[in-house]
Amino acid sequence: MRKNTDGKGFAGAVVITILVAGLMFLLTGALLAGYFGGFTEPFATGIILFTAFVYLAIAAGVVIALYQRWKEIQGGEEDEAKQY
Repeated sequence: MRKNTDGKGFAGAVVITILVAGLMFLLTGALLAGYFGGFTEPFATGIILFTAFVYLAIAAGVVIALYQRWKEIQGGEEDEAKQY
């Protein structure tokens, strides 16, 4: 397959990954600090921890997507939609 990349597709992916992952980490930190900083209930603790896990899973998913995008660019195909 011919290489048709010019190096401009990865910078946007990195910026978005940093923004989304950073936001998820800030939300998780604020959620946990706000909850455990005051009175805690056992049932609510489970919900808070589940929500924090979801936020961290979103951050991990975005980082994995960035890695896959990097592999696509290294493979020579900057935009998969060009194939169709």
